[in-house]
Amino acid sequence: MLYRGYPMLQLPFQVLNVLMEIDEQLSTWRYRHMSMVQRMIGTRIGTGGSTGRDYLKAALDKHYIFKELAQLTSFLIERRKLPVLSGEMEKRLGFGQ
Repeated sequence: MLYRGYPMLQLPFQVLNVLMEIDEQLSTWRYRHMSMVQRMIGTRIGTGGSTGRDYLKAALDKHYIFKELAQLTSFLIERRKLPVLSGEMEKRLGFGQ
């Protein structure tokens, strides 16, 4: 992600972003579903004997498909402190002369 300005690494960066977007959209769907359940059945027992809204809230907080990808940003160094790639590496990435 930090070297995303290099043409060869642009596609992997975009793939990571799309995967994170999928996870975010699923979380949004889960939240809206939980809210709908709260409006429709309130605090009653849900489908299949679940605890209804409480079960869905727990699932919302617990289930992420790409949780590890979202946590990667915790390990990134500041972009300004990023080591400069060598000329050889830039060539290998298709960026150098």
